Amino acid sequence: MKNLTTTFILFLALAMNSFAQDLKNPLKGNDLIWADTYYPITDTLVFDLPNEGSLVLYYNNEEHSDESLTKVIGPILEKATDFPEFKSLAYRLNENYAGTSLKNVTYDIEANYVPYLESIELTFPVGIDFTGGDFTPTVGLRTHLNLRQFSIGGAISNTVFFPERIDGNVKVNSNWFVDAEFAWEFGNVQKDRRNTIGVGYLLNEGNSQLFSGTTMRAFYNRKLSKNISIQVGVIATENFKTFYPTIGVRFW
Repeated sequence: MKNLTTTFILFLALAMNSFAQDLKNPLKGNDLIWADTYYPITDTLVFDLPNEGSLVLYYNNEEHSDESLTKVIGPILEKATDFPEFKSLAYRLNENYAGTSLKNVTYDIEANYVPYLESIELTFPVGIDFTGGDFTPTVGLRTHLNLRQFSIGGAISNTVFFPERIDGNVKVNSNWFVDAEFAWEFGNVQKDRRNTIGVGYLLNEGNSQLFSGTTMRAFYNRKLSKNISIQVGVIATENFKTFYPTIGVRFW
């Protein structure tokens, strides 16, 4: 009897391990034990595709239902024309872990099997920064190549400085930066890239009244809405001896 019990436990462990290996997003170790104890798999939902492939979802009925999952996954599978033929892909759903959350599973399907059309984005951002104690309007040209999960590109922008008036005359000093940028929005393929980091170099350092010597900047831009973003950064000037923090707003 003892040998029979031991054999059964060993068989069960091997079966669970084989099951986990078949999943696209398996849990392991203590995470697997915890999930199997408190949120065991109670239901299975299968989506059969026209190319004879299939998507299998394993889940606990306290977290999801067939109806709620079909409402979320169904529209994505209708666009998933890159889904492999004659193959079954399986995911486990458990909202306590990022890798098994519905959001992550949805993203994985969308990112890997829904065709994405790369595009070129051209915008003309304008805004204003607070730079080293001065308000500096900015205007520029920005272009990005949008890929499936991120975009890369560059921009050229003019940071305008108004020096003190001489004889009542208003003068405008242009400071032209060229920037290299990387933008992303992980977690949703179709969304606008709301996060951008970049580094820039001042082109006309000899004619700048705001900066002197070699001048570079680094910044992070976060979109608040489709056409408005906040940008923070730092500018290193005087051959990297002086640093100005910057904060501003952009419209495009």
